[in-house]
Amino acid sequence: MSRIPTLPARPLTLRAGRSVWPLARVVLQVGLLSAIWAAMEGMRQHFGWSMPAGLIGFGLLAVGLFTGLVKAQWLQAGTNWLMAEMLLFFVPAMLVVTEYPDLIRHQGLRILAVIVISTACVMAVTALAVDRVYRLELWLARRKSTARARRAVREEVRTCSRTR
Repeated sequence: MSRIPTLPARPLTLRAGRSVWPLARVVLQVGLLSAIWAAMEGMRQHFGWSMPAGLIGFGLLAVGLFTGLVKAQWLQAGTNWLMAEMLLFFVPAMLVVTEYPDLIRHQGLRILAVIVISTACVMAVTALAVDRVYRLELWLARRKSTARARRAVREEVRTCSRTR
């Protein structure tokens, strides 16, 4: 007996749509981040600001995230992809460096020292910031649980005093 192949339970379009959606989400989120950068670049040029557009956009996005106007989930897939592919953004800079061998020959150790020291400073400040935020979150969680426990005790006292 030969077996006749059966059709899958779900149509092909549904399966294809589910596999395409994660990629489309990343493309949309990276596009949104690029649009934010482009808008900030336009504002920077219009108002004559000397601050980089990426930094202005980062500040605006941080305010949106902290106030709750922007949800982290809205941009998470796109930012994860950008972080994973960050090396691609540094390759052009390294290619430019290879065009100036005299600069590297004469100033290479100084440039390397600046890179190492600045990287160490960034790592130290990041570690301190993460530590402070972690301690703040612990403090807020303790405060919240303490307040909840106090309310429970007050409610228990009220119910006990009513029954007497």
